[in-house]
Amino acid sequence: MTYSETGIIATIERLTGVNVTALPREQLDDIDQYHAGGPEAIERLIPHLALTAGTTALDVGSGLGGPARQIARTTGCNVVGVDITPAYVDAAQALTDAAGLTAQTKFYRSDIGSFDQTGFDAAYTIHVQMNIADKKAFYSEIARRLRAGGRLAIFEVCRSADGVPALPLPWSLDGTDSHLTTADDLRDTIQSSGFTLLDWADDSAWARQWFDDLGKRLSAGTAAAQLPALLTDGPARMLNFAIAIATGAVTINRGLFTV
Repeated sequence: MTYSETGIIATIERLTGVNVTALPREQLDDIDQYHAGGPEAIERLIPHLALTAGTTALDVGSGLGGPARQIARTTGCNVVGVDITPAYVDAAQALTDAAGLTAQTKFYRSDIGSFDQTGFDAAYTIHVQMNIADKKAFYSEIARRLRAGGRLAIFEVCRSADGVPALPLPWSLDGTDSHLTTADDLRDTIQSSGFTLLDWADDSAWARQWFDDLGKRLSAGTAAAQLPALLTDGPARMLNFAIAIATGAVTINRGLFTV
């Protein structure tokens, strides 16, 4: 299983040398965002979600909870995260408690098909659907949980027409749980799942520059504890991901839809 890490909070405290309650937000941002682009990628999504205080967003595949906390802090909205990995859910809630965002941000261990809350104002998926074989069923379930007019933002990894990225990758160690599709097929699948397209963009060049900048920080020794240190074979997975983006084997696509 790809997402098999345990003891995540203890590992973070060992790497940083401080209790998570004392961890500066800027340092945590390098650890709790399990996707290309880090918090800068979330900044690109936030304006499109149209969230304000009193609204509620659904984070599907919430991981360690970094995007949910960032969105809650920035917009004042409430965020509910769902993820199927118990250790990630536990870590996300612990980090949220330490950040003082418990009243705004909650996490549940669940797949989207079993989750029973509805009426969300917005939802988002960030580097999630690569693990989903039946993407139409997945996004249809998200559509059912949004109110009429609710928005869906995605920031997802797709394969190029003939791209074959090297393993291991952040979302798959051996390829058995990787279900990459092309950007065109993903966009069309989401539209056939109850959504209307509002915006679609290829952010691959932006993500490539983000990886280049991260590499320079790592080489200069100015980056503190990083996400790869938490993951099984993490450095190799992130390096292969960066190479796949640089060579065009995969693309990074950002989309906005409405129910």
